[in-house]
Amino acid sequence: MEGSSVFKLFKTTIHIIYWIKWFIAYIAIRFSNAYHKRRFNLYDIYALGDPVKLGFIVPQLEKDLESPFPESHLAECADEVVFYGVNSKSECVLVRIARSDSKVANAWIYLKLCNGKTYNLTETVDRQQLLDGKCQTFSCGKLQLHYLSPMRRWRIFFNGMLKERSDDKKDCEESVFVKFVFLWKAASDVYDCTLDTNLKGFANAMARSEWKSALAPPVKEFTEIVNCYSQTGVLDGTVSINDGPEYEMYLFGEKVRNLGKCANTGGCKFTTILGNTPATGFYFHLTNMSSPYVFNNLPFGFVLQGGGDIVALKDLDIDIQSQGSKKIESLFKANFSAGNSLR
Repeated sequence: MEGSSVFKLFKTTIHIIYWIKWFIAYIAIRFSNAYHKRRFNLYDIYALGDPVKLGFIVPQLEKDLESPFPESHLAECADEVVFYGVNSKSECVLVRIARSDSKVANAWIYLKLCNGKTYNLTETVDRQQLLDGKCQTFSCGKLQLHYLSPMRRWRIFFNGMLKERSDDKKDCEESVFVKFVFLWKAASDVYDCTLDTNLKGFANAMARSEWKSALAPPVKEFTEIVNCYSQTGVLDGTVSINDGPEYEMYLFGEKVRNLGKCANTGGCKFTTILGNTPATGFYFHLTNMSSPYVFNNLPFGFVLQGGGDIVALKDLDIDIQSQGSKKIESLFKANFSAGNSLR
């Protein structure tokens, strides 16, 4: 009985500490939101006579965010752009370029066709140098990504060797020449993972984590780590294997831009699930993330409804069941809520 009483007292104390931390974090988030404007609050349909706010001219901020960042930014922060797309044929495209401060860039390519063949690339090579500090192209080896219009259209181009694998010969791969060109076109507004998108959920995640200072919630560290934005869109283009005929592809997916501070991501763990139903236009981006001394099981992401409205994620529970073999895909289940109507 004495042991049971001690356990209950300990549990009650932990519960009280959690709610104290939650209240402190919540107040700190509210103060932060009061003094910081939204990054993408750039347009106003009632601003007659202002071509920028009316959307006739692209705002300079959008150009700056979509362009490769200068060397001074790379010393501490990420400079990464990712494009992803799938369709009802189980075809898939994933391309990524991440620039670093050591004058190199990392490139990822994953391409899957309807015949079950996959093509992939992972390489680190010298990256392009910016001319006069200005450039709108991300380049790594034979892969190039550049915007035609910020937040609206991008061009994706590759012309080189990829490793080919087949479903029936997964242990056997060969190098083939692949050329693809895709045009990415935005299909939604921008989701910016800022503190105002989920006050209670972010306060919960901070309260569940240890803090370096008892009365100082890591709000600043949060904003530095989760400095990213996403936008849904469509990928339309062609693929050619070994100079063969061009194969047309049309995919639904997302562009992700990551600018987070790398120094704060040590020990960071995350799980991301992307998916959509092409028939209805329903799309979801679900991420669960933990970072030591900042937050634990942080839910962020969004749901895009058929009408084009983005609803920020409020709560998320992801359960991944390992199959005990690398050759067998893991099963997963995700329960989430977004707004008051999506569960």
